Amino acid sequence: MNAVRSDGESRAVPLKRRLRYGTVASLIMLAGLGVTGSPYHRVGPGPVIQVGGPADGSWSVTTVRIRRSTWFQWAVAELSGERTIRGGGDSSPATATATDRAMGTAQTNAVLVAAQLAARRTPGGGTGLQVTDAAPAIGLRPGDILLAAGDAEDLAPLRTQADLRTAPRRTGLRVLVVPRSSDDSWGKAEIRRIPAARLARVRARPDVSATAYPLGAVRGPSAGLVLALARADALTPGDLTGGRRVAGTGGIGPDGTVTGVGEVADKVRAAVAARADVFFVPVWQRAAATAAARGTGVRIVPVRSATEAVGWLCATGGHAPIC
Repeated sequence: MNAVRSDGESRAVPLKRRLRYGTVASLIMLAGLGVTGSPYHRVGPGPVIQVGGPADGSWSVTTVRIRRSTWFQWAVAELSGERTIRGGGDSSPATATATDRAMGTAQTNAVLVAAQLAARRTPGGGTGLQVTDAAPAIGLRPGDILLAAGDAEDLAPLRTQADLRTAPRRTGLRVLVVPRSSDDSWGKAEIRRIPAARLARVRARPDVSATAYPLGAVRGPSAGLVLALARADALTPGDLTGGRRVAGTGGIGPDGTVTGVGEVADKVRAAVAARADVFFVPVWQRAAATAAARGTGVRIVPVRSATEAVGWLCATGGHAPIC
């Protein structure tokens, strides 16, 4: 019996060593995976940013956060159900420039759409010309945006400097202006009578730039719809939110059309975490938003345009002159 015990012990020693070495090797491998970058990025809800200042409710831009991951973090994300994407979150200078440009376009379109909505006009679809030099004789200042010119309500979009010289030379020439105020914001669109000869001398550029609300490091086009609604609300009396916490996502065209965006489900989850009441989403992405909001108190409202979103708000408790 002693011999048997002795043989068993002699065979057990190498086995224990192998197990110990295997455990150490596994720990070393896991440690390596914990610090080694993978080609995958984790996608999840980001911060919710409030814009504007309605009387009772709130307007919120929802975001997503894309984080680089190690192989270990990727494995944990896969097991937990967190979404990962391959090659996402490209931070190259070219990509950063493109997303910054998209945000700039969204901000500008939001300003122009809001200015026309606040004036109870259907957004015209052009980005116009931006005044570069003051023209006090006709009430224009640098930063003002000239959208269209023409006779009475027959206004043609302004796209180039030459358009200012070829505008109808009539006494009743009217120009649709989005005025820039001293606090670096833009007001409601206004129809002004400007003599054609003086309009022809105005210096303006076609690369229009305006900001509805600063959003810091946020990039991309998806804040456009909420920025336009919040700005239109700020330009008019009353409270378009109807006292609700309104969030949403969707790009915005110069004619107020709502365009599709990415990561809708995670933006809905961000709105849920912020306890939003309403979430606007491009109509084509209704299914993803509805699925993400299922079982929560967030109401998903799919829309095709900023005008449609305003109509829904007015019909469900919002109160403002644009209703």
